Amino acid sequence: MFGLEDKLLAVLFSLSILAISAYTRIATRTFLVPASIFSLFWFTFTITPLILLFNAPINPLAILYIAAAALVFSLSATPFNWEYAIQKNSTKQEFKARFDTPFLSSTIYASVITAIILSITTMMINGFSINQIFFDLIKTSGRYAEVRVTDGIEYGIVGILSMLFTYLPPVLGGLRSQDKRSKFFFALTMAPSLLTMVIQSSKIVFLVSLCFYIAGAIIARIYSHKLDFPRPASITRLITTTALLSSLVLISFISRLGEIELKSIEANSDPLLFSIASYTLGQVYAFADFFSFTIGAPSLSAYKEDYYSLGAYTFNSIFCALGMCKDFPTGMYEETVWFSNVFETNIFTVFRGLIYDFGIAGSLIFVFALGLFTHYITYIILVRNRSWICVVTAISILVFILMGYLFSVFVARYVFFTASVLWLLLQINDRMHQPLKK
Repeated sequence: MFGLEDKLLAVLFSLSILAISAYTRIATRTFLVPASIFSLFWFTFTITPLILLFNAPINPLAILYIAAAALVFSLSATPFNWEYAIQKNSTKQEFKARFDTPFLSSTIYASVITAIILSITTMMINGFSINQIFFDLIKTSGRYAEVRVTDGIEYGIVGILSMLFTYLPPVLGGLRSQDKRSKFFFALTMAPSLLTMVIQSSKIVFLVSLCFYIAGAIIARIYSHKLDFPRPASITRLITTTALLSSLVLISFISRLGEIELKSIEANSDPLLFSIASYTLGQVYAFADFFSFTIGAPSLSAYKEDYYSLGAYTFNSIFCALGMCKDFPTGMYEETVWFSNVFETNIFTVFRGLIYDFGIAGSLIFVFALGLFTHYITYIILVRNRSWICVVTAISILVFILMGYLFSVFVARYVFFTASVLWLLLQINDRMHQPLKK
């Protein structure tokens, strides 16, 4: 259907996304402008599966479409005077100490403890005992994941608060990333999501928490006047940390294999690799197949035609709040994309939902509008001493961008809930430390 020349063309289009990021950095003098972040991450999201699953076929036009989205997002940065904003930011009081306060430190400790307690309580409410959770970990984790898909999990107010206190610490930890104790706060604030991933086989919770941490860290770099790409030493530490976390992520994948298969992991390496590829590498291929279907090109699957839903797929949580909630099947989409025992996934990146909501051309217009709003918010953060509503808005959009490889985080309420509580905490913290103001 699509051959080697198509894969090479897709790789070329992916490299063009990196070029857009590099040009944006030259034009704006910083890698922390949203346009550069958007392009840099989408280059990573596309080139990695294209290379690692090189034999899998792909329609290069889908990668070209993602490159077009990166381009229009970058174009939305052009109306702003970034040289002035960066100069203005450099003259402001360094606000690293703004986040290094007893109040926010106490909030981190209290949130971490509360999150762990509520996470375990959620499992107990759904029929799992303490003995099962801690002494039959892998089997219980796999069973919990199975129940979540088949029967559904009862969350209630305990589950909602569990998610809030799981996502809140990573944001605050990210804001402390320029602190001398940044490694400690990273480990501490990511602990609840790591625990949830291990005992509940919920990798999404860990990924969202990591994105919250990264978003907070980006804001911290702005307030610390560090507007360029992290130093090589920082990247090395990131790679080392990623390798260590991968072992815990692997436990989550193993728990999905089931009790029988776990008798010999080596003998079942193929199912394990299939699971990992399906969850981490198949998304771009799935979107490309959907994109092919949408434009009338050959596709592996046929898809539901639900175009021009006007935001229901991207902002379902807002629609639900307005009483217009759209019902989705488990995993949002019924169709899956399968290729030659290499991967199978029903995750299509954020772009499938955008195209369903606004159409192919309309999605690019939406991306431009989102970019314009995001760059305005970032500009305000750079030129003003404090604007906590802009900070929490920027963090929320950054999480949306970082999780776009999988889906739109705005389909759930936790981003808005977490952002609201974060804004309140920053406001209280600001009032408690009035002497820091100029």
